[in-house]
Amino acid sequence: MQTTSARADAFPGPGILQSRLAAFLDERAITTDAVRREADQGMGAPVLAVAAGSVLAGFGNHRSDLDLFVLVENDRLTRFPVQSHEHGTLIDVNIRRASAVRDTTAALRVEPWPRFASVGESGWNHRRRALNTANRLALGLPLVAAPPWDAWYAALRAPWHADVVEQWWTVEAHRLAQAARWLLGAKPMAAAARAREAVVAALNARAAAGGQVYLPAKWVGEKLKALDDAEGLAVLGDALAPPLDPRERVPHCLGLVERLVGPAGPLHAVLRWSTGIGTTALDDRTVVDRWQLRALEVLRSDLPHQESDAVVWSGPAGSALPDDLLPLFVGGMMWLGVAQPDPEVPA
Repeated sequence: MQTTSARADAFPGPGILQSRLAAFLDERAITTDAVRREADQGMGAPVLAVAAGSVLAGFGNHRSDLDLFVLVENDRLTRFPVQSHEHGTLIDVNIRRASAVRDTTAALRVEPWPRFASVGESGWNHRRRALNTANRLALGLPLVAAPPWDAWYAALRAPWHADVVEQWWTVEAHRLAQAARWLLGAKPMAAAARAREAVVAALNARAAAGGQVYLPAKWVGEKLKALDDAEGLAVLGDALAPPLDPRERVPHCLGLVERLVGPAGPLHAVLRWSTGIGTTALDDRTVVDRWQLRALEVLRSDLPHQESDAVVWSGPAGSALPDDLLPLFVGGMMWLGVAQPDPEVPA
């Protein structure tokens, strides 16, 4: 399914986008000019305003709202969401500082990713938000586009964008699969949930490779339908079946992930502290707590300090986690990422 032509055709032309927006607005007796006026919320003159979301991606229904992404030149602004009901339907206006969006979008193309230095909870979430913003803009219809932002918008709609969407979902599938492996012994139902999410992520990667690059995971079924991917839909139905026996379901789902996106190598698992961690060293052991609500004692005195961004442990994807660290992961005290190979932090 991964072809150059599919990537080149991943972004609907202006005629299709205008038709989708018109159908949504006509049903609600709203004009395009009325939506365009929502772009000016007193935060600065819009340099780019794009109608976006599931409606423009072709998946919207009668319950859908309309997203309006607005870029302004305002150094005091990072992001500012506004919900408008003025026209009788919900319009989510998302205002962003133009220069910040430009910079975070450019960073999406930096290779290699993921890297040890940036694999942490905050860095992971930052990339997801940056990719989501760029994705909504690329698949939306510009209502305002001042130079040079019209050219910048056009440059989003290129094969590199499909590449980073497929890459995100492929890496996320392997990350979730690793979590399922480590959770299976202590929390089999949680492991089954992570394994199911890993399959959904892998199917989103498959859809992106076929030219369906809309990022939100919940539309995976509609993406596969748009591609006439009967095999992918069958895998989705299988993965979403109730996990009656999670100890059988998890290996089954992990097999599906590998079939869809290949083996995890050369990715390595990387563990850092979760948000809210506290550490107290006591002679030959360390007490680790989260939000001071629960704590675990580990027979190690060399764990990173609570404020450290250091890697707690790393190893090739698929590796077993050391027995004394496993309870920390199961207890939600370590955040799991995956990254390209780097010098390991051994057990």
